[in-house]
Amino acid sequence: MPYISQSFIDDLPNQIDIVDLVSKRLSLKKTGSDYRAPCPFHGGKNRNFAINSHKQFYHCFKCGASGGAISFVQKFDHLDFVEAIEVIAGEFGLKIEYDSNTKPVDPRLERYRGLSQKVSAFYIQQLRNSPAKKKAVDYAHARGISGEIAKRFELGFATPSNNDLLLEFEKDEQGTSDLKSLGLLKTGQYGDYDFFRDRLMFPIHNTKGKVIAFGGRAFDNKAKAKYLNSSESPIFSKSRELYGLYQARQHSRTMDYVLVVEGYMDVVALHQASFTKVVATLGTATTPEHLQILARTTNTIVFCFDGDNAGRAAAWKALQIALPVIKAGLVIKFLFLPDGEDPDTLVKKESTKAFEMRIEKAHTLSKFLFDHVKAEVDFDTIEGKTLFLEKVSVLINQVNYEIYQQQLIDGVAQVVGQSVDQVQTIFKQQVKQVQTTSFDAPLVTDHDHEPPMPDFSDFSDDYQPSNLAPQENSSVKVLMSKMINLLLNHPSIAYENDTVEVRVRMLKKNDKKFEALLDLVHSAEMVEGISQEELLKPFKSKTGVYNRLQQLCILEPYLSENEAKNEFLDALLKVEGQQKKTQSLLIKDEKEYAKNLQARRGKKD
Repeated sequence: MPYISQSFIDDLPNQIDIVDLVSKRLSLKKTGSDYRAPCPFHGGKNRNFAINSHKQFYHCFKCGASGGAISFVQKFDHLDFVEAIEVIAGEFGLKIEYDSNTKPVDPRLERYRGLSQKVSAFYIQQLRNSPAKKKAVDYAHARGISGEIAKRFELGFATPSNNDLLLEFEKDEQGTSDLKSLGLLKTGQYGDYDFFRDRLMFPIHNTKGKVIAFGGRAFDNKAKAKYLNSSESPIFSKSRELYGLYQARQHSRTMDYVLVVEGYMDVVALHQASFTKVVATLGTATTPEHLQILARTTNTIVFCFDGDNAGRAAAWKALQIALPVIKAGLVIKFLFLPDGEDPDTLVKKESTKAFEMRIEKAHTLSKFLFDHVKAEVDFDTIEGKTLFLEKVSVLINQVNYEIYQQQLIDGVAQVVGQSVDQVQTIFKQQVKQVQTTSFDAPLVTDHDHEPPMPDFSDFSDDYQPSNLAPQENSSVKVLMSKMINLLLNHPSIAYENDTVEVRVRMLKKNDKKFEALLDLVHSAEMVEGISQEELLKPFKSKTGVYNRLQQLCILEPYLSENEAKNEFLDALLKVEGQQKKTQSLLIKDEKEYAKNLQARRGKKD
């Protein structure tokens, strides 16, 4: 959208009264020249929160929160800057002025949003009237979802037919084309077909409540892909959207915390149990963008994961992403559920109060950090404590918030039983060692800014090293590791591109080192929506390969689905070029050898 005119922003305080604005949200009491109320940002019953109508300014004498009308709406309604201005303008009947010098809005965006809203209405209609609706209705009832909550989240039903959505829009040529762009229609060997079939549908809303994408939940728990998401599009990026955030803001009076769960159904079920401050990531790991959005919404983020190994591994990834993002006032916690439980089953088994207590008592980031690293070493030995210090120093040095970083160092000192000065000395030595290693490492052309990749040159389990020259082999190893890294995080790269397996198969034909990548591509291509865990499963018997693949599960920096696809195809093209060059040199060498051999034979004759 175009930028709001700066003159409109500057003049907005002159066109409204902050007292009127705040009084729509708080019960104010006139006290002298000010208006007073309990502070909505830190709680409490005392009227520490003052609004000065003359200066058009608010201030809390307890927590220090202060600002003007836009700032208040941002904090109270949990909105970003532009959204807050739009809300204020709407409440006071003001027409927003946009800067005419900015780039015009892409006309597709509004068209896509409008179409997504129509598709949502279609799925809702199917849930009400389709002859096949019984399984969807029974599933919702079995999960305890009321009509009110189904309406709140605009739940729908994708019928088992492969062309009901297609038939709904078949007379609309532009609409059909747009549905393909949004990934809601696919083209196969026998023509176009609906992407979502026989699933409970969850519309994904942006912060303004507009439908921008969909998620679908299979009714059969044994389905290969329990959940499916729409493809990324100009109006939808999984790395920047959180399911349920719009509903959380709409139905929560305060956002003193946000609970981050793993699935759509967890969000819906918790709303049913009156827990409204809950969101879910969209089939992807937590990203820095997610954390930035959450940090603007609340001061406490609570990640909720299963207590099994997979859940703890996902939590550990979230912690690593969070370390550089932590800032003043932000608290991050981790809640681990009992084995075999998810938020839905647990809140039904326990009381609401018991679940609230679990949230309150969730592990702090520092506790999870220390406990996780301690479990990886033999902490009762000198060697184990040394390794503990090495590991936590690398992690803590990623923290940019200096006060929190110092508190973590103090915590490490307590854990290992050494002075803070001793720990700081060790940390400084570790940083120096990492920097020295980085400067001494050999450079690889075109990959200077990429994260270091594990060495795949000597697979100990079936996979054999390449016969390329050392320099060429190093470049190919980096590219191959990059492709595996991208594929593990975005399996759709292979599923949505029929040529990837053919091209990787050709690479493997010339170089056995690509066999692991080929196996991953084949698995990703066969199963739509395959999870990272399922991709790795066939490699568990090959310990060396499995350990290397696990190192590649974290995508840093995070890339969207489209960005990852482009990076993958670019790396694939470079490897193909390298192989072609190598093959040409081999042919040239063979011809040269044959020519020299013939010349030597001629001399003998």
